[in-house]
Amino acid sequence: MSLDKRIAPRASYPCDLVCKAVGVPNPMNPRISDLSVTGAFIDTMNPAPAGTKLSLHFTVGGHDVKVEAEVAHAMDRFGMGVRFLEISEDDRELIESVVMGLPEA
Repeated sequence: MSLDKRIAPRASYPCDLVCKAVGVPNPMNPRISDLSVTGAFIDTMNPAPAGTKLSLHFTVGGHDVKVEAEVAHAMDRFGMGVRFLEISEDDRELIESVVMGLPEA
């Protein structure tokens, strides 16, 4: 049995996103597969290397969410886990409502 090292609860939340990285080819057809207030897992065949800074733009409950993130770990041809570095309080609360299963604003 493995221990979950995540500090925040997460929820399955498949959605498309725009993912931009400086100096690195953009990931191919990225999609968020799960989401928390501290980060997300992005499904992509071409993940950016760990440590890469990303700008993410996606929609939660009809609202645009924009965050700055960093790749925490990458798995070739599978995806990457990202840690949110900068997120507005409104966006954090919106994501939290999804994770906790509350109705989206």
